[in-house]
Amino acid sequence: MNLRNKHLKIVCLLALTAFSLNVHAQNLQNLDQTEGVSIFKFGMDTSQIREMELKPNNHSDLKNIGYFNYTGDALKTYFNIPVDQVLLYFYQNQLFRIDVNFGTSKKEYTLEQYNHIQQQLEKAYGKENKKLAMSGAVLLGGFAWYGEKAQVSHTRHSYPTKHKKDNTIYGGVTFSHVSLTKQSVLAIYGKN
Repeated sequence: MNLRNKHLKIVCLLALTAFSLNVHAQNLQNLDQTEGVSIFKFGMDTSQIREMELKPNNHSDLKNIGYFNYTGDALKTYFNIPVDQVLLYFYQNQLFRIDVNFGTSKKEYTLEQYNHIQQQLEKAYGKENKKLAMSGAVLLGGFAWYGEKAQVSHTRHSYPTKHKKDNTIYGGVTFSHVSLTKQSVLAIYGKN
């Protein structure tokens, strides 16, 4: 009887492990099926999106990268949290990164808002995420999910007072296409 209970425990443990791996694989599959957010889809070219302002690019090594501020209203909220800015990045006229930003110098990205979006992202992509680090800002919370085709990161941060005249807390969710991001990085920094 004792041996039988041991075998039953092992079978249950193996079944639980298999279920956990299956759920994790499904969540990564959900991530890799991410084609963008809202009307913005990876690979789109600039002619497919109206209401954008080109941001100045003062770096000659970034000549194949276009950086735009979206001025339309297709993404006013994200999981019912007000969006303050959407930035779009194009490499050789293909959308490869979307930044959905929260908080302004007058309005903080609150911990409650951060937790709400974090819960929604965990529902979509799983709790198996990586903690982030950030340079140039004080990271108050940050996680990322890495798939083979797409990556999503979520941060809540502030800037040291020497960089900004406010102590506001900002945040953002960044969606990136892995292949196009790698191409843009290789174009900038070389293949070494």
